[in-house]
Amino acid sequence: MKYKHKWVIQKISAIMFAITLVLTLINFKEVDIYEYSSITFFFESKFNSLITLILISSILVHSNIGVSSIIDDYIHNHNSKTMILIFKNFLLAVLFIITILSLLLLVN
Repeated sequence: MKYKHKWVIQKISAIMFAITLVLTLINFKEVDIYEYSSITFFFESKFNSLITLILISSILVHSNIGVSSIIDDYIHNHNSKTMILIFKNFLLAVLFIITILSLLLLVN
């Protein structure tokens, strides 16, 4: 992917992150974070779960592009760069899967 496209996607993901963060904070203000039932009630709403999924997804996309740029700029050994990128992609994929599974468990 060209740097111009990555830059545009990173800016769009930052805007999505900001909007969904505000929506999540507005909806989360009534939740008692010390009560498990209050938190599960929050996520039983499909809207709250969807907003949270979009929030986490936009954070992961934004960080993926940002960390990849840092790796491309500062790691010059091809083998090291490849291994770090594979590890980064694996970690972000695991975080995304955990997010989806957690939200699915809380929605039901």
